[in-house]
Amino acid sequence: MLLLAADWVAQHALPAAVPVGLVTVVLGGGYFVWLLIAEGRRR
Repeated sequence: MLLLAADWVAQHALPAAVPVGLVTVVLGGGYFVWLLIAEGRRR
């Protein structure tokens, strides 16, 4: 699902052509940081 969303964003949502890998890194990296913060709060 992440790659599908990243592909759509790279093709349609941004005005310039952006590599799908870059969008994937931004979305996945943000999610990973959110998971780290959420796990840190639980401890």
